[in-house]
Amino acid sequence: MDLWSVRFEIQDNLKNIFSEYVEDFEGYISSSLFVNEDKDKKKYNNFHLNNITSNKFGEFHQNQIWVLEVFFNQEPDIKKISRKLNYLAKELKTTEYFFYDHLKKDKYSNRLNVSQISQKNWLKYNRKSFPIINLDNFYIYGSHNNKNCSASKIPIKIDASTAFGTGTHETTKCCLKALTFISRFTKSNQILDYGCGTGILGISSKKIFKKSKVTFVDIDKKAVKLTKENLKLNNIVLNKVYLTNSYHSNKYTKKQFYDLVFANILFGHLKKLAPLYSFIIKPNSFLILSGLLNEQIPYIINWYNKYGFKEKKIFSLNGWGSIILISN
Repeated sequence: MDLWSVRFEIQDNLKNIFSEYVEDFEGYISSSLFVNEDKDKKKYNNFHLNNITSNKFGEFHQNQIWVLEVFFNQEPDIKKISRKLNYLAKELKTTEYFFYDHLKKDKYSNRLNVSQISQKNWLKYNRKSFPIINLDNFYIYGSHNNKNCSASKIPIKIDASTAFGTGTHETTKCCLKALTFISRFTKSNQILDYGCGTGILGISSKKIFKKSKVTFVDIDKKAVKLTKENLKLNNIVLNKVYLTNSYHSNKYTKKQFYDLVFANILFGHLKKLAPLYSFIIKPNSFLILSGLLNEQIPYIINWYNKYGFKEKKIFSLNGWGSIILISN
C-alpha cells in the first residue's frame, strides 16, 4: 500500500486545532508536529518549506512555527484538502493555504507540500508524540503507556493513534478544568457530550458523576465508532452514542432534559446551536462551551445571553478558552 504525506507550516497558537481537524480527512492515518530547525524563522510570514531538511519532535515546546505532517493511505485529493483547510483558516482568521507546484515554482507563503513516501509503521511512530497528561484529578494516557498514577487520580485511557483529540489541545484541557470546577458544588445526572470526538469529556464526566447517564453525539461516523471503543477501554457500559442527523435527533433532543452539556467545537457552530442548547438544557443547569479563541469569548457570551444563559466562569490557556454558562 502506498503512503502519502501532506505537510505545511503553522502558527504555534493554531497547531493543535489543525492537528485534530485533519484527523477526519479521507484516507487519514496519523499526523505529527515537528520543530523547524531553521533558527532564523521567527515570524509568521514568508513561510518556505523547501528549506526544511531535518526535523525533530517538539510539540510541547514553545515555538512560533511548526511543521504539521499528515499521513494518508491513499493519494490525497488536493482540491478537497485545500478546501477543508481553508474553511478552518477562514474560521480562525488566518492565512489560507495553497498547494506547491514544483513545475510552476509558485511562491505562495503558506504552501502545502504533498509527496509519496516509503512505508513505515506510522501509527506506532505517531503514538510516541502523545505524552501522559496530568490535569487536575485526571490522568490521561494511551494504549502505548502503562497506567502509573496514584489512587487519587482519575485514569482515562485514550488510544492516541486513532484519536480525534486526546486531551492535548488547550480547549479540551479548559473543559476538563471546567468539569473539575463544577463538580465541587453540584452533581449532574443527565449529561450530553455534543461533538464528542473521542468521547473524552463525556467519559471524564461519567467517572466523576458515577450515577449519571451520558449521551454522546457527533457528526462523524468515525468519531461515533471511536467513542464506543473508548467507552470499552474505560470499562463504561452504556450509554447512548448517536450521529447528529435527523434520523437520530429525536433520541437526544429532549426539552429541558440535560443538566450538563459540553460543546467543544468552533465559534460559528456554537452560534448556530444556541437555540438548540436553550431548548434541551434544564433551568439552572450548566453549558460548557469551548473551541474558542480568547477574543471570541465576549461575543459568544453576549450571543448566549439572548437565549437565557449567563456567564459563570471562564478558563483560558495559551490563547484558547472555555466558558461555563448557566441557563435561566
